[in-house]
Amino acid sequence: MFLFENNPWNVGTHLVMSRIPFDRDAQLISVPQAGRLLRDAGFTISGSTSLFFFPRPLKYLRFLEPALAPTRLGAQYLVVGAKP
Repeated sequence: MFLFENNPWNVGTHLVMSRIPFDRDAQLISVPQAGRLLRDAGFTISGSTSLFFFPRPLKYLRFLEPALAPTRLGAQYLVVGAKP
């Protein structure tokens, strides 16, 4: 299972979602909450990573994103789970 979610810990995520009527009332879940949901559904968590740190105007900094991935501060995150 690959669970991608918008990151509630990222300021840019809140800014973008506040401008989109469809997302305005969305309830964001954090990485720890997503992990608990997957575990409660019977998955074993095999990892997580953050994605999308720099918007287009700062794209020249994107080479830094692999080093930032463990920080959980990207605009989105991925939690990977597997059924035993």
